[in-house]
Amino acid sequence: LSELLPLVFDTKAALDAAPREFDAAAHHALARRAAAESLVLLKNEGALLPLAAGTKVAVIGDFAKNPRYQGAGSSAVNALQVDTLLDSIKADDSGITFVGYASGFERQGAADAEKLEGAVALAKKADTVLLCLGLDELRESEGLDRSDMKLAENQQQLLAAVAAVNPNVVVLLSAGAPVETPWVGQCRALVYGALGGQAGAGAAADILTGKLCPCGKLSQTWAQA
Repeated sequence: LSELLPLVFDTKAALDAAPREFDAAAHHALARRAAAESLVLLKNEGALLPLAAGTKVAVIGDFAKNPRYQGAGSSAVNALQVDTLLDSIKADDSGITFVGYASGFERQGAADAEKLEGAVALAKKADTVLLCLGLDELRESEGLDRSDMKLAENQQQLLAAVAAVNPNVVVLLSAGAPVETPWVGQCRALVYGALGGQAGAGAAADILTGKLCPCGKLSQTWAQA
């Protein structure tokens, strides 16, 4: 009790002195900067990134519209604002041309030929494909272990199909832990965003378009493909 009471009193005093308002936009900007400095560029064959002005870009993958930006279960928080890569690319002012979006795959791993075909058709219209892949909430959550370290089979099939019609594929990978990457030869660039928080997608757009330089490093050992 003698140790607890001083903590209570000090905390109460700090709360009483704290401002009652905060700048949500400034906090989001800080989150975007932190996410950008954490992004890891794992591959950039032929200097595909940053995207040049005038590049026709297709955005593919469910995570582009519904980002996997935080953990599941008790780690989930209610963010005031959440960026998406789709909106960030649409709003980008660097001169790239957005040609369309396709979800490409069913988030929880079920096969969906129609979504796959739509993504392939869109990929043919673009100079470069931004393909958002990763681990969904059911594959990576508290209270369970992953049975393997693979991306879902439908995501791997999507990458193979898109790469077959467009060699300029940038994979943006969202995952809170390492994954196996036997598919890395099917993309020219690989950007690991981990779970980038509410502004992670906006930060990824900054990296893709060259506004910022990726400087993050892996904090865990990944198996070499």
